Amino acid sequence: MVEFDRSAFIKKFQEEATEYLQRLNEGVITLEGDPENRALIDQMLRDAHTLKGSARMVGLIEISDVAHRLEDIMVKVREGELRYEPKMSDSFFEALDMIVFLSENAGKDVSGEVDIPALLGRLGTVAGAEAEPAPVATASPEEELQADTETHESAPASVQKPSKKAVHDEEKLQARVQNTIRVRTEQVDKLLNLVSEVVISQIKDEQRVRDLRSLQALSNETQQMWVRVRSLAAIAQAGPRESLDEDIEALDQLLSDQRRQLGVIAKEYADDTSRSASVVADLQERGMSLRMLPVSTVFSTFPRAVRDLAKQFNKDVELEIEGGDTELDKKVLEEINDPLIHIMRNAVDHGIESVADRVAAGKPAKGTIRLAARQEGDHIVIEVTDDGAGIDPDKVRAAAVRKGHISQAEAASMSDREARYLIFDAGFSTSAIITEISGRGVGMDVVREFVVVKLKGSLDVESVPGKGTTLKLTIPLTLAIIRALLVRVSGQLFALPTSSVEETLRVEPSEVIRVEGREVIRRQRRTIPLVRLRDVLGLESIPVEGKKLPMVTVGFSGHRMGFLVDAFAGEQQIVIKTLGSHLAHVDNVAGVTILGAGEIVPILNVPDLMHHARQLTGMRVRHEPVVRTSEVGSKRILICEDSFTTRELERSIFEAAGYEVETAIDGALGLAKLREGLKVNAVVTDVQMPNMTGFELTRAIKGDELLAHIPVIIVTSLEREEEKAEGINAGADAYITKSVFNQDTLIDTVERLIR
Repeated sequence: MVEFDRSAFIKKFQEEATEYLQRLNEGVITLEGDPENRALIDQMLRDAHTLKGSARMVGLIEISDVAHRLEDIMVKVREGELRYEPKMSDSFFEALDMIVFLSENAGKDVSGEVDIPALLGRLGTVAGAEAEPAPVATASPEEELQADTETHESAPASVQKPSKKAVHDEEKLQARVQNTIRVRTEQVDKLLNLVSEVVISQIKDEQRVRDLRSLQALSNETQQMWVRVRSLAAIAQAGPRESLDEDIEALDQLLSDQRRQLGVIAKEYADDTSRSASVVADLQERGMSLRMLPVSTVFSTFPRAVRDLAKQFNKDVELEIEGGDTELDKKVLEEINDPLIHIMRNAVDHGIESVADRVAAGKPAKGTIRLAARQEGDHIVIEVTDDGAGIDPDKVRAAAVRKGHISQAEAASMSDREARYLIFDAGFSTSAIITEISGRGVGMDVVREFVVVKLKGSLDVESVPGKGTTLKLTIPLTLAIIRALLVRVSGQLFALPTSSVEETLRVEPSEVIRVEGREVIRRQRRTIPLVRLRDVLGLESIPVEGKKLPMVTVGFSGHRMGFLVDAFAGEQQIVIKTLGSHLAHVDNVAGVTILGAGEIVPILNVPDLMHHARQLTGMRVRHEPVVRTSEVGSKRILICEDSFTTRELERSIFEAAGYEVETAIDGALGLAKLREGLKVNAVVTDVQMPNMTGFELTRAIKGDELLAHIPVIIVTSLEREEEKAEGINAGADAYITKSVFNQDTLIDTVERLIR
């Protein structure tokens, strides 16, 4: 019988538990003000009961025990045996926090970090010792304290007093409660949204200061002009004209007073704005700090993950972590977990060599992966460095040509730097076979998608064959406020995130040359393709002044592109506003911002720009990520498996996904069906079968010209590397071991092979 990987179900539990935990947290807050809310009590009871049952189903017994205690409390509250009191909230919150901790650390031994029996004891006390309904009469804090003291003094001998450790734990809990408060994430988000609005107001104030200074300069010019006019009037005056002199003198005084008063207002307003800017900056920093967490909250999960991966690949790997106390926005932190998982997996699989290969190369037997974080200005830099085999650009080019990503001619013209960035293409892999870990063409493209597209960051890769590889992720501290370069195109303003801008310059028209029909510019021994931003955005051309051409060099995924614009309009901090669900995706636009003058300016989407610019210039365009759909049409799978249980399980998985399924009880019968004309899109086979093994079946299929195009996926309990190597030699397209088998991996692998 197939043994499922429990971690797949644990992940589902974690996703499900998040919703229940959120409702329970909100329920505690509501229940404090409305302890008789029967509907809420019933809902909280159901949620606690579901958590208890689900946790026990996936083997998370400690979570089940804590949830069981919460269920006991809510049962007594519902039955009227216990009245919910605000002082019970601390214990409730402590229990919910413990469930979160245990869920996040599912499968790990955390007995040295938390005292679960003590928590269960405190929850039991709440459910048992306080079972009597609380009195309706209200007492002062002093009376409550006295009553509590009298109760303890008159307690029967059978009631056990709390241990010293329990008292100590309670004291620590009370100290923590006094020094901290619980704030919901959505409340922090609302606060930061208001901070964003304050920042916009500050930008407008600074614009008003500029306007006042401009008006002050205009007033000075008016005063100077008036002095000249007065002098000319005095010269041209013939005879006594006392009335004109008086009028001129009065006007002169009026202008002087106006200029002086305007100067005072401008100075005072500038001073006020300067002080306000300092306060706003501090408010922004303090507000952001509410949602900042150390990256160690993510980094701490990787030592175990790297250890498990190294063991699976029979490699010896040590993980070094630096800068774990570097803080990052919680929302950003949540997003970088998946990219880092893929990078680590890639480093262990493709980066670090086997022990034998490392010793033969004169390296230490144990490979090293270094995960480091540091802050640089308003960005966080995360580097993952390994001392492995490095990225061989020739191997990458060959794999890209073999899998149809690029042509042979494109490979020949591609620099080593460009070749290294091919690893971020969707569906690209240098692996000769798909396994549960590698070769599926997913992972590094996910890294690019998250870091560059979703987080508006940048991604760089440096590698020396035989020495190792460094992947550098540069990520904004927050997704709400960034620095941007403002450019003017066809009379409109646009904002470019400075994280993607490599340089700005003004070039002479004579510096623009044509190479293979494309406009380029030579810059520091590099050839940079040029494109007019107005052409990418589909805007009309308008006449502009000046002979030199303003150009912005943008870098993305190893490529550089020069965008010609009409003018630069400065660089400043901007607040990002999303377009809303009704404008989920607008080509080349990532959002909008509001400038000081109230002008709404589009923020350009760099990946979109680069994609469309390369299309416009006829250059090679990266493959777009494949979007999975549930519609598979009339695709058919042949399953060759001698185990009835496994065969029927795989059949049910594929039929549930919409496939037609044919089966055979061994390789010989499966091959016979194919040679008799059965049309299938893929073959899924076991290895150890009577009459013909899976390896023999694979060789027969790949050796037959009429059948060689059919992908073969081996699903087996044979896990040794030499057995996987035999699958590669036989020509298998994928190799999935039953110890880590789950339906998502199987369906995903088949879909990628037959699309």
